Amino acid sequence: MKKRYDLLIQLAHAIHAAHQTVDEVTIYESVAIKKILERINRPEVVAMMIDELMHGDKKTANYIQDIFIATGGEEIATGMSNIISHPDRYIRQMALKVLSGLGKASLKVCSQILVDDSMFERDGGRHELPDAKWYIIRNAIFVLGKLQDPEGVMPLRLRISDKDVRVRREIIAALEKIGGEDACDMLILMTDDPVKEIRESAMIAVGLIGTPDTAPLVMDVISRNPHILLRGISTLGKLGGEVAREYLGYILDNRNEFERLAGDVVPKDELRLAIIKALGAIGDKPAIEKIKAFKDNLSTTQKLFFKHSAINKTVNEILARK
Repeated sequence: MKKRYDLLIQLAHAIHAAHQTVDEVTIYESVAIKKILERINRPEVVAMMIDELMHGDKKTANYIQDIFIATGGEEIATGMSNIISHPDRYIRQMALKVLSGLGKASLKVCSQILVDDSMFERDGGRHELPDAKWYIIRNAIFVLGKLQDPEGVMPLRLRISDKDVRVRREIIAALEKIGGEDACDMLILMTDDPVKEIRESAMIAVGLIGTPDTAPLVMDVISRNPHILLRGISTLGKLGGEVAREYLGYILDNRNEFERLAGDVVPKDELRLAIIKALGAIGDKPAIEKIKAFKDNLSTTQKLFFKHSAINKTVNEILARK
């Protein structure tokens, strides 16, 4: 069998082109194609090829990897999930590559890992998962991100409050790759995380995958959480749109709201600078007009005070570009 993988890979590519899955229903060009796929996906055949993949030469391993991606179903996805934490980096990377190419089969298997509460059990009082579980969970989350399937958001949602900060960190990275409204909504939830690194990473990801329609959600977060205020202001600049622009202008003009948001947590000059940068990032004519109005409305004393400040430098740089 080992010597014929070079032929089997040709057959695998032909089979791959002869079937397709639509709405989780697989359609085959013929009964023969279905039977060949069923034979390749038999547990004993999968187990034999996985053994060859791990212990054979690299050329054979590459053949098997491609065969799995071309023909693989849930049986292969399950087999590959069993070696995603293999100590050999080369084997581990092959397993992740195969899983990332198996679509719905990998989605189901990796989702099952995250749904399994026993995978998240740990010794009393410990926050971090034991290594044996952590490596499996980390790689399952990674695969869900690589698949970029919106259905992957739901199993990730189950673990956004896990005590292990590493799990939450990996979930943010996966959600950023998946993208879409549901992923963005979950990232918004994670901006309330008690750990600064997590809430700021979540807010950055919102800025990368969100749309102008996301702005009200970000505004709600920063209005009640000064610890994410500056990062949230920057995110509004990335999201853009009328709602974000008007809100930023309102904060800049309204002293009471400005003071309330800054509170005793955020230095006022840093908040002003963040707002001006965000308006500059939006960059449309109304946003630039708000920056110009801010500059024109400064009192003589304020102009002297801001003359050599980062705020004045940023304002002038933005206005010079327009």
